[in-house]
Amino acid sequence: MFYAAPAATVVQTVSPLPFLIVTIPMLGAIACAVLNRRAALRNFFATVVAFSVFVMALSLYPLVSQGTVIYHLSAFIGLGLFFRVDFTGLVFTLFVSFIWFLVMLNYSGFAHTESAPTRFQVFMLLTLGGCLGVFLTADFFSLFLFFEAMTVCSYVLVIQDQTEEALAAGRKYLFMGIFGGLCLLSAMLVLLNLTGSLAIAPGLEKLAVSGGNAYLIALLFFIGFGMKAAAVPLHVWMPRAYEFAPCSVNAISSAAMLKAGAYGLLRVCNLLFAPADPHWALWAFTENLGYVVIWAGLLTMATGAVLALFQVNAKRLLAFSSISQMGYIITGIGAAAYLGHHGAMGFAGVTYHIINHAFFKAAMFLMIGSIYLRTGDLNFSRLGGLARSFPVTTAAFLVACLAISGFPGFNGYASKTLLHHAIVEAFEHHQVMSLWAAEKIFVLASGLTFCYILKLFTAMFLGEPHPGNGELAAETGLERFVFGTFAAVVLIGGLFPQNVIKHLIIPMTVGFPYDPYAVKYVAKTNVFALPDLWGIATSLFIGGIVYSTLRRSDFKVTPPNLPLPRLVGIEDWLYQPVLTILLFAYAAVGRLVETVVEGGIVGSIRPSTSAAMSVRVIERRLLPWAGESVQKKAARWRDRSHNFVVQKVKWAQSSIRSLELSVFTTMIKLDYNPRGEQLYRRLTLMNLDLCIFIVLIMLVIAMSIWLIRMTGL
Repeated sequence: MFYAAPAATVVQTVSPLPFLIVTIPMLGAIACAVLNRRAALRNFFATVVAFSVFVMALSLYPLVSQGTVIYHLSAFIGLGLFFRVDFTGLVFTLFVSFIWFLVMLNYSGFAHTESAPTRFQVFMLLTLGGCLGVFLTADFFSLFLFFEAMTVCSYVLVIQDQTEEALAAGRKYLFMGIFGGLCLLSAMLVLLNLTGSLAIAPGLEKLAVSGGNAYLIALLFFIGFGMKAAAVPLHVWMPRAYEFAPCSVNAISSAAMLKAGAYGLLRVCNLLFAPADPHWALWAFTENLGYVVIWAGLLTMATGAVLALFQVNAKRLLAFSSISQMGYIITGIGAAAYLGHHGAMGFAGVTYHIINHAFFKAAMFLMIGSIYLRTGDLNFSRLGGLARSFPVTTAAFLVACLAISGFPGFNGYASKTLLHHAIVEAFEHHQVMSLWAAEKIFVLASGLTFCYILKLFTAMFLGEPHPGNGELAAETGLERFVFGTFAAVVLIGGLFPQNVIKHLIIPMTVGFPYDPYAVKYVAKTNVFALPDLWGIATSLFIGGIVYSTLRRSDFKVTPPNLPLPRLVGIEDWLYQPVLTILLFAYAAVGRLVETVVEGGIVGSIRPSTSAAMSVRVIERRLLPWAGESVQKKAARWRDRSHNFVVQKVKWAQSSIRSLELSVFTTMIKLDYNPRGEQLYRRLTLMNLDLCIFIVLIMLVIAMSIWLIRMTGL
């Protein structure tokens, strides 16, 4: 049983809307392929499909606000496809579909300048259906199907330009995605074997009796979802994929596909591995799991921030920035699990930052793509002074930069403040000094975020324009609308955080085993309190100091003046050596197999020919001689047996004839012998009596049968 229905007290509404939300984009992809030769209509249709999905997601709100929406396809591939939408799944579906619509709308403005726009829009819609399916499913099997569909379809988007670099990046992305999918599948098989269910629901009670298997499941799930969430050290696919993929793909990847991985981790750590009863001692397991995830998030946060500092390409910098921001999210997931029944603060920070990062990072990638479309370059050394040519883009980009840096009044500040509260609560939970250090790393990483974002903005938009750029095409009205929409959402989320917490974050806690008092505490939290403002000021000050220091050396480290990523990049000192060792191992195995095959099969032609000749001699000489010998002996035994039988039959016939003659002679003597007359008569009477007795017996039997039939017995 893959899916277990929720408790009867939860209001459930059966509706096909979740199924339509994931199938309409896929059907729309087919229609876009048909409209290949009608570019304007195809662009309009693809945008309308994305907008329709967002509208259908909005129509779920009245239903989900009353409970949950369910829909089942029990006959799907014999295992079933189960949808269940709670408020958490609805919020993820809403912001992902809205951002996807804005990305598609922005792409329609310059699709005519791109290569293979039809293929791009087809796979954008297919990926949209797979991504939304992750948020709408009720069990891990259904989630896995959509998760893999999203991975495979997005691979085509990564290699859209079809350059050698893009193809290489796509291969790494696909291989690691498949590896992550296999880990998810393995985790599900073990989970199903232990619990008999794959429902996305509290299941720690059943897992606790399995001992170490629970830790194995947690590890496999973390690798599978962490691969997509770009958790260090599973992040190595991301920088190259983002560098060579179109900016529109990077926008939906940061806004949606990375969030699919975070969504999976959120459901696993804070729901599957949480006991249903808040008073059970099993919360200790969730606490241990959360502690590990906290440090995985801090490692991701710090590594991404440090690597982003020393990038010279805007897309690579934003790629490492996304890794760092996913570190914030993973840290929050761990803090929520570590705090257990009282983890509402961590949950609020995670969900809020997921939404915020989706908007400001998607906006940044789209604006970077707009600049690349006009300049053909994203290297800092060949850019500068773009604020004069792109005033709206500059203003919107500045809003996004202030948001990701955590400036008060922008959405990133509110979510980072909640995350910081969660880390502090985690430390106060058991007074573990390592978590005190974790809070300091959090503050330092926030400072580094401001440092690399300041570097990006000043290098691209401030200063004098680069002489090689010349006159650049102005922003289009469509671009101004899209970028302005993103900036407005970022400002609304930052200026009215209490409304966001009240109407979005708090309802998302329903379905998670959090203490109502902890939830109310989150609702009353004032993110603009003086200690919180002082905390973000500290981070910004640290970032400013680091920026001033590193700018003097042009963000290089000496000696030997190499970019820092080569020193701390895990790809160079971990993945590449491991892959090299595996390559040599596979080559050695291949050589061994080749030697065995060549020596045993290809090299054995002569021995095989000699054996065939020997068999031929046996077939032509030995077998005919043996056959003739056997045939002669068989014929000899047959003749002897025949003669023996014939002789015995003749002897038996002669004996029977002699016996018959003797009996006949005796009877004649009895007939003509006076003394034998009486004996003969007696024999005759005995024969007659026997015949009469037989007749009487037959009459009795016949009468009995007649009586049985008459009486019906």
